[in-house]
Amino acid sequence: MDNLKIGNRIKQRRSELDMTQGDIARQIGVAVSTIQRYEKGQIEKIKLPVIEAIARVLQVEPSWLIGKTDIM
Repeated sequence: MDNLKIGNRIKQRRSELDMTQGDIARQIGVAVSTIQRYEKGQIEKIKLPVIEAIARVLQVEPSWLIGKTDIM
């Protein structure tokens, strides 16, 4: 899956949970700009620990975020 699709899934789920980018950033300990870049598909090297942390906050499986499955 390309980075833009990963970003779209993050944004979609974040919206479903009525969360801001800042909410996610604070909970996983990264800058808001990092979440913005993930959502825009601008992260060149996606880091597994960050994806796992985002997935945990969004209450989804990391494999769903990266497009390996359609099961959240």
